[in-house]
Order: sequence, then structure tokens, then C-alpha cells
Amino acid sequence: MGTFKTALGIAATLVPEPFKGPAEALLKVVDILEKVDSNKEEVEILKKRCNLLGSSIVNVVEGKDTTLLSKDLKDSVGRLVAGIWATLEAAKKEKSTGFTAYVLAEDDAEVLKEANKSLDELLHCFWIENHIAGTIVLADILGTVQDQVGQFEWIPGAAYDSQEVGSKIMPCFEGTRSTLLTNVGRWMSGANADGHNPPLYILDGIAGIGKSTVAITVAQRAADPSINCLGATFFFSRDQEDRKKSLGFVHTIAYQLAHYHASYGKAIAAAITSNPGALDKVLTQQFSLLVDKPLSPLLKQRVTPLVLVFDALDECVEPDASALLGLIISSISQLPNVKVFLTSRPELALRSKYMATQNANIFHLQEIEDLIVEHDISLYVDHCLSPLKIQEALGDSYNTCWQPTTEDKVKLAKLSGKLFIYASTAVKFILDKRHLDPKSQLARLLDLQSGSPSSLSQLGGLYLYVLESAKPDENAENWISQFQIIVGAILVLQTPLPSMALASLLNQEENAIKAALGNLHSILAPLGEGSAFTYKNRSIIWTWPSIACK
Repeated sequence: MGTFKTALGIAATLVPEPFKGPAEALLKVVDILEKVDSNKEEVEILKKRCNLLGSSIVNVVEGKDTTLLSKDLKDSVGRLVAGIWATLEAAKKEKSTGFTAYVLAEDDAEVLKEANKSLDELLHCFWIENHIAGTIVLADILGTVQDQVGQFEWIPGAAYDSQEVGSKIMPCFEGTRSTLLTNVGRWMSGANADGHNPPLYILDGIAGIGKSTVAITVAQRAADPSINCLGATFFFSRDQEDRKKSLGFVHTIAYQLAHYHASYGKAIAAAITSNPGALDKVLTQQFSLLVDKPLSPLLKQRVTPLVLVFDALDECVEPDASALLGLIISSISQLPNVKVFLTSRPELALRSKYMATQNANIFHLQEIEDLIVEHDISLYVDHCLSPLKIQEALGDSYNTCWQPTTEDKVKLAKLSGKLFIYASTAVKFILDKRHLDPKSQLARLLDLQSGSPSSLSQLGGLYLYVLESAKPDENAENWISQFQIIVGAILVLQTPLPSMALASLLNQEENAIKAALGNLHSILAPLGEGSAFTYKNRSIIWTWPSIACK
């Protein structure tokens, strides 16, 4: 009965005045209960019921500041105590022995059974009443959180699992980048063998080498329900106006963190309530007021680190990119129990800053050994050029049971050098539905092997061959002239234009635009619903001068 007595002691000080008398009187009844010898079985059941009821009271208020408990909750506890008192009152009889004593009816087990039944009903009512009340309170809290968090001008397309990102970036093919991903996983969990476990991991590398593929894989693994340590992601993109600036960065990160855990959302909502002007401050103050101050106490309680993934920082315009890098190094990565995974091309303005920090793991993706990359690309090529994938890509109109030889696939992997973009572009070219001749397409690509060993030179050769294949047999000179004007404009435009707007800009017919680009889907991608075109990878710009000269 110890738990019940503890609960009654709490209740006597907690409940409103009408319920204090029953609470104090019950303490006397408990003392008698502990001494009763008759009807032992029913009395034991009665004691257990009382202890269970007591536990319910203790669990409701334990560890809480009772001065902050709602009146409804105090009334609920009071009604429970009064109900217990009324039940036991019906199961006692008074004897005058010079003083009033409360004694359970020794000769009536049925009275005790009825008391136990009543206590069961009281307990169920108390639980249901407070479950409903708790649900209502929780709904009110969540509603307040949603109202406040709803003020963020966040960017949905920046999340790793958004349609914008997922339609362009694929995760690492199974079995590839295994050593790198294992090392990143150890870093995330704080299990590095050498004990060096800085909060920031920077993966840099040239265009087309697969940085974003690694980033989305890291995000997916951190988000796995068995781990559930992905707090927020932001994938920058030059092709999207809202993802190439810093304007919505902190809002987006704070919004995602608010939805990571209810306690985080409540803390961030409270921060907005107390300082609504924080939403419009400069980035450093936004981060301090909306993320750092409200979340740091909660982050300190984490057992495992929380992971943030930021991809392609170089695709954010300057000076925004440098400002964000400074924020990441000096503030975001310094949050307690937080790990930041960042990818970027080694642009001078960024590289000079992150190479100077002592608190980061920095890995240059192009420094992975040739044999490892060649093995990874071979796995990718084997998968993409399997009979099933060939049939899926070319459809029912293709029914020839052709398969590339092992030797041909090895040659293609070698041609790719360290650039996954070469392999993926080559696969698109080989499986082009406009040709329906993968055997000839592959054979023509392999003729490039005699060129320069440089990966970028090989990539330029591939792009050149795609362009040559797109050239019509008739009126080729006119097509080349149109092509140079149209594709040149696409490459220099900061924002992709719909074909109609592009035609107007270049004083061309829209049909002429579409005709010139019709066979270039290996390197140019339709963008959105407006028939805009953009390059699939910026490496075409690097190789463009040599292509244009030819």
C-alpha cells in the first residue's frame, strides 16, 4: 500500500478544497486495511486496486511542477480520490470503542467484491478522462506548433526526398562507393577507428564525379527508421532560383528540424512566439534565434548524433555560398551532437575557406584509387546494360536479344575514367529509343578509346559524338548553325527558359528550337512543364570550347 499512501499524500496537497477531506480520511483507512485479517483474498485484491490507482495518480504528476498543472487535471485527481473514498465508505462499518475506527466488514465478502468492481470502474474512467484531455491538449500544442512553424518560408524542393531532387539525383548503385560510405557511416556514428571524429565532413570533387550521388545516399541511410538520425537536408541547384541562393536556407533547415521531433517543433515554435522578428533577421541571427538557442538543450540530451546533409554548395551564387560556408563551419557544425555532411566542387573561394578549418574531415573524391572507381563503374554498367534493363529502356519495339560482351563493358568502364557522368551519359546514348540499335551505338562509342586518356577529354569526345549523331544527313550546315546559337544560349543562361521564350529571345521559331534539340536527350534534359531545356551536367560547359571548335 506504500504507493497508494504516497499518492494520497500528493493528492492531499494537490487537489482542490472539496476533495482534501476525503484524501486525508483515506490515509486513515489505509492504515486499517494493512491490519485486516479477515477476507484475505478480497482484501489483497482491494489493496492491489488501491496501489494501481495510486500509481495512476503518481504517474500523472511525478517530475512535474505541480503549480503548473491545469485545474482540469487537479479536479480529475480529486474526483478519483473522492470516488475511492465513497467506495471504501460503503465497505466499512463503525464500531464505538471510545473512538471512531474504520473497519472493513469482516463477515461480507460480497461487499468487498463490489468495492473492487467500483474501483476498477473508477480507474478506467480516470484513464479515459485523462487520455481524452491529454489528446486535446496535445492537439492544441501541435496546432500552435504548426501555426508558428507555418510562418517559415521554406523550400520544399531542397529536401533530399523531394521530387525536384529525386528526379535528377540517384543514390549510389548497390555495391559502389562502399569504402567511402562505410567511412562516412563510422564518422556519423562517432566510431572512427583513429578517434578523429570532427563534426564536419566535406566531400569535394570535379563536376560529374558523383558527389551528389554520395550525398543522397548518406541522407537516405541516415533517414532509415532503424537509425533515424537525419535532421535536415538542403540540395543546392543552379537550375532552381530558390535553391541557388541563401535566402531560404535557415528557414528550410529550421522547418525540417521542427518536424524531426515533436519536442524540437515545440521549442522552435516557442522561439518564434517569443521573437517573431527572428524570421527576418540576417542568416546568422536567424540561425542563432531559431535553431541554436531553442534546440541546443535538447541536442545535448541525444545519445546519437543528428546528421545534416548539404549538397552542391558551389551551385549557390556568390557571395551567398561563402557566407553559408562560414555559417556551417562556425555555427551549424558546432551544435551539440550534430554532424554536417557537405559536398562542393573545389571552387577557390570555398576551398580556401574549408581547407583552413581544423575541425573537419576533407575528402577529395577524385583521389579514390582508379581500380576502385573502375570496379564501381563496372558494376553500374553491368546493371544498366543487362538484358532486362535494355528491354525496359527500348520497349516492346526492340526485340533483338543482343547483349554487350564482357570485354565491351570493361572497355566502356575504362573510357569513363573516374566520371560516373560519363558512364550514365554513355548508357543514355546506347539505349536511345530514337536509334533502337544499342549494338551499333556502343560500337561507335568504343571507337573513342584511342583518344586522350584524360577523363574530361574523353567526356568531351563523348559529347562530340552525341552531337555528331544528332546531326541530320540533309541540310547539315544549317542545322549546325542553328545548333550553335540555340545550345550556346542554353549553356550561358542562368535560368532555363521555356522553348517558346527561348525562341523569342533568339528570334527563332519554336519548332526550330525543338527540331534542333530533338536528338540531344543524352546531354540535354527537358525541365518542368514549360518545355525548357537544361544541360544534365555542367561538365559539358568545361568541354564545350573543344566541342564547338570541331
